[in-house]
Amino acid sequence: MKKIIFILVCVMGAMTAMGQDAQQAQQAPAPEKSSNLSQGQWNHGLAIGAQWIARDLGFAQADNQVVSRTNENYSLDDLKSMYGSREKWMNYYNKLKAHENESGDVDKLVETVASVYEKGSVIKNGVRNATVKYNATHTGNEVNTQSEAPAPNEAAVDDSKVTVTTDGNGETVNVAEDTANANEEVKKEENKDSDSGHGLLYILSILGLGLGAIGTFLAMQARKESQAAARDNHEDINNLQKQIDKLRAALKSGAAVAAMPAKNAQGKQPLDGKKDDLPQTKKIQFGNRPAGGDKQPVKQEPKKVDGPKKAIEPMKADDTKKADDTKKEPVKTAPAFGEPKILFMAKPDEDDNFSRSSSQYEPGNSIFELTTMNGKSGSFTVINKAEAHKLALLMPGDTLTRACSGNNIQSTAGKSRIVTDRAGRAQLENGKWHIVVKAIVHYE
Repeated sequence: MKKIIFILVCVMGAMTAMGQDAQQAQQAPAPEKSSNLSQGQWNHGLAIGAQWIARDLGFAQADNQVVSRTNENYSLDDLKSMYGSREKWMNYYNKLKAHENESGDVDKLVETVASVYEKGSVIKNGVRNATVKYNATHTGNEVNTQSEAPAPNEAAVDDSKVTVTTDGNGETVNVAEDTANANEEVKKEENKDSDSGHGLLYILSILGLGLGAIGTFLAMQARKESQAAARDNHEDINNLQKQIDKLRAALKSGAAVAAMPAKNAQGKQPLDGKKDDLPQTKKIQFGNRPAGGDKQPVKQEPKKVDGPKKAIEPMKADDTKKADDTKKEPVKTAPAFGEPKILFMAKPDEDDNFSRSSSQYEPGNSIFELTTMNGKSGSFTVINKAEAHKLALLMPGDTLTRACSGNNIQSTAGKSRIVTDRAGRAQLENGKWHIVVKAIVHYE
């Protein structure tokens, strides 16, 4: 989900940057067509370049001050009257003055100024924009009626009253009204361009807000899904813990059964579980019993045989018992399994060792339950008792943080139950149980 939010933020930033670029493009003056400038436009363009050089050198006056002290059609000579005392600037003035009789388009003018100044690339854009803006409202044939700076106590003259031009017959004509109208049209066009740029910026901003709202909605949905998955995982863990408890109980009962000694043939009960109350002497009968019910076997005379053969004597009861015992194999008993041992642990100390262990639960002291099969290593969980949870939640920094980890483990306000998500591991070292892997818990 973090990746989605990061992508949305990047898209919003890109759209904002595009809107700003579009607005700047709308506000920038339109590029001049590739046509030669008039002589007046060319000379004023050189003066604009000189003004930008003085600005980069750090001593230029503001453009409005230059216009008020000279005229909006100021030339190199007008700037010389203001900056002439600076030797370094005079060097650039002389170089630009040598190009006054030349002509060309805006590109040539900009390259001419850049070739004069060693840092010409720095001022190229400024010279171009200022020249294009001037040429949009001036033909370059205006007469500069103010060659010297006015006295300090004289007020600035309104350009609309003193700007004049000459027609083909050499007569002067007042063009203040035409200049004012042209300036008004230029302002209207600039306002239209600005409004267009603002409109695009507003659209992009609205789109950005929409994407932000979508991202917030997706983040909330993902959070709900993660919470539901966490609840399912907790249920699975609880079920697994129950199965482990059942397995422990089964192992205990199996170990007890295996530890019981098996009864052999000489015991009271055989392996097959069937009771045999008859003694071995009564199972073996020789000959026929008398009709009177005498339980003693009938003695039989041994048969006579040729030669010195011995008579066959009947087998005694004791010998029969010994023969049966030799035929039966000894009963093998199943090996006993190691029984799990459960210890109850108090809070850990500063060395990550459980400070105290007991085979019995101690209220007010026991917090963790450790299960070991070999007495050397084992797994531990928080005891599933309300009393132990209350004790641990009172001071989590002393009771839990050295043995457990989890989100906001220090924040226990309003929590009453501790759930172990993953059991921890501990080893017996120098007589103390040392925490090797912390348990993972959360609160409810």
